[in-house]
Amino acid sequence: MKKGMRIAVGVIILAGIGFGVFAYLNRPISKEEVTEKIEQHLTNVLEKNESLSSALLTISSDQTGYFEQFAVGTKNHASNEPARTDSQYHAASVGKTMCAAVYGMLVDEGRISFDDKINSWLDADVLEGLFVIDGTDYSDQVTLRHLLTHTSGIGDYFEGPVTSGKPLLEMIAANPELSFTPEELIAFTRENQHPVGRPGQQYYYSDTGYILLGLILEAIEGKPYSAILEERIFEPLDMDDSYLMFYQDEPADILGIYLNGIDLSGRNALSVDWSGGGVVTTMDDLLAFMKALEDGTLLSDEGYGQMKTFHHRYDKGIYYGMGMMYFDFSELSFLLSSMTDVYGGVGATGTYVLYDEEKDTLFVANFGSLDFAEKGIEELVKIRMIYDRMKVE
Repeated sequence: MKKGMRIAVGVIILAGIGFGVFAYLNRPISKEEVTEKIEQHLTNVLEKNESLSSALLTISSDQTGYFEQFAVGTKNHASNEPARTDSQYHAASVGKTMCAAVYGMLVDEGRISFDDKINSWLDADVLEGLFVIDGTDYSDQVTLRHLLTHTSGIGDYFEGPVTSGKPLLEMIAANPELSFTPEELIAFTRENQHPVGRPGQQYYYSDTGYILLGLILEAIEGKPYSAILEERIFEPLDMDDSYLMFYQDEPADILGIYLNGIDLSGRNALSVDWSGGGVVTTMDDLLAFMKALEDGTLLSDEGYGQMKTFHHRYDKGIYYGMGMMYFDFSELSFLLSSMTDVYGGVGATGTYVLYDEEKDTLFVANFGSLDFAEKGIEELVKIRMIYDRMKVE
């Protein structure tokens, strides 16, 4: 799930100045003070943003030894039950990182190549109309790499413009009980959208492309996508609180997730994601997943290196690899030039699992609102301005 995550440089600069770019010049503070200030900051964020019912954050650093988890707010706006650090939540497009990781495993096993053509697994009726430009069908040129890196040219059902009818987000806002199968999501693009270019011609973020990737995995493995995630990621990593929503026998008892003030957490509209990001998870489970990517448990260095080829510009200072984003803070603003870069999975609801390789530090967060597509990263900048002041003994 993705919704206009544009990190405005001006906003970042103002956030930096207003919150404390110059805090780097202040005295270092203790771990206890860091924890207290971050807790207060998250509380303030919740108080200032009515669209949020909760905010979760984990910071885990092997370099400094700092490990803290934060949970403020309530399960949803209609509940007095407090959010917990182990609360389950919808991880939006962080699920794309998992999908891409499975492809990396298959490449490591020698079963596929990233440059294999997708028509080896998908029938012509599935691909019909999705890659036609000026009367020419380019579907026979589309590779797995194109889909994984959002360079196939296919439209985007979730946020892309439509040629007729209402955009999908408007449909969901009007009727949160709408339910979608993967085939229906692809049909939406086929019937209501145009390709944006030929395969390999340009970068264009597409949830439709990741739905095709889910169907291809099912064809390769001969089992449901939910079972693939369970067998290849959740079970081996003891991610016992993670599952694919609507496709496993698990209750959808998750934190509030808001679109235009509507809580979608228990609504059928969340079927809009599937292999594009339909995973329910927890902060601990995402920590386990990201650590397994980094330490080689899931992928070879070469396979993971392919995921981290951040060659495609998403926006200024933001680059895309395979299922992962890279944030170059010095490019976002010269005022952030001393802030080390991060990469990982990011979702449109202010949810992410991001790794700072230079400082060996992981940041996991969830804000649970489509209003936080860009604000989630802006808040990360502010939180890191606190964390980076920590006095390391």
